[in-house]
Amino acid sequence: MTTTPTIAILAGGFGTRLGELTRGLPKPMIPINGRPYLERVIESFARCGLRDIVLLTGYRAEVIEEHFGDGGRFGVHIEYSRETEPLGTGGAIRDARPLLGERFVMTYGDVLRYFDYGRFVMEHNEPTLAVYPRRDIGNAGVAGDRIIRFDKRAPELPYIDAGFSLMPASVIDMLPASGACSFEETIFPRLAAEGRLECEVVDLEFFDIGTPEELARTISGLVD
Repeated sequence: MTTTPTIAILAGGFGTRLGELTRGLPKPMIPINGRPYLERVIESFARCGLRDIVLLTGYRAEVIEEHFGDGGRFGVHIEYSRETEPLGTGGAIRDARPLLGERFVMTYGDVLRYFDYGRFVMEHNEPTLAVYPRRDIGNAGVAGDRIIRFDKRAPELPYIDAGFSLMPASVIDMLPASGACSFEETIFPRLAAEGRLECEVVDLEFFDIGTPEELARTISGLVD
């Protein structure tokens, strides 16, 4: 029987590209039309029946923790893994391992998709990375249902990761035992080289608040 995965949302970054907007405020907590953006990200999973959430916090973690609490008022169950020093995406996932269960979806607090995550986690049993055709730069090469190359330093590749992946907790063993590291630059290339990274190609419909330009597009596109 396939277990329902935990949703691991990386929400510990400084958001330096957004300047004054994130001074004293975690980037995912930027208000969009009166609501913290992270509320919408969490709801996008809850509406698909995925309600076990781990928030990986860092910068101004208390702002996130005080707002969401145990998640009850948002219809989810939330636990927290808080960085005391910047550890990168790999270090954050490594520290959160006791909370992640057998499988987890890794995603980011600044990316929102209205996507059928419930179907995604039911249909895939292997490590799986969602990708979409690149608009300007890429980082993934695809053959059939496999990622055959993942390299953030190869912008000519025809696909780019879509900001979420489904992983078994066992892949965390591939990370260094301590220190800062990148989950994406450590795990994805190795799984791809071993032929063990499945892919699903998704569309380009998503919202992002990583840059001022994307933030402006998101503010104009989200209406509730």
